Amino acid sequence: MDIRQFFPWVIEHPSDAPHVQFIIVTVFAFLLVVAFAWKLIPGPMIRGILDERRTAIGHAVDQVESTLRETEQMRNDYRQRLEGIHHETERRLAEAVLEASSLREAILEDAQKASQSIVRRGQDEVERERAKVVQSMRTKFVEDAIHAAEYAAARSLDPSAQRRLLQEFVQNVGVKS
Repeated sequence: MDIRQFFPWVIEHPSDAPHVQFIIVTVFAFLLVVAFAWKLIPGPMIRGILDERRTAIGHAVDQVESTLRETEQMRNDYRQRLEGIHHETERRLAEAVLEASSLREAILEDAQKASQSIVRRGQDEVERERAKVVQSMRTKFVEDAIHAAEYAAARSLDPSAQRRLLQEFVQNVGVKS
């Protein structure tokens, strides 16, 4: 098989050179042309694009790291705030419990004072009513005794005996009450 058949315009094979040596030289020359073409023609264009891409990726990485740092800082801030809120809530609950306890004590004390006042007023009212009843009974008793004495004296005694009996009765009533 003859190689010139496939590449007649590119490959000129000298008749005295072996095929392997010709292929190695051809491949080396091809690689040299490709490297030269890569270096001069698309290299600067591709390198610029790659540099831009590398810079964009670097900026993206910096932004991601910055965002991660900010997120970490925000998370720490929120954690501290939550702990502060937790402590503030506990403090306020403790204050509310103390305030409720003091209010309870004050309400119980006021209720006790009010009940004592009501009991005292009731006792005073009972004493006044009792005194009125005792006074009323004494007056009624004295009136009844006077009427009875008048009735008995008018029927059986003379005026001096009536006075003596009346004085004895008054003295006995005064001693009993």
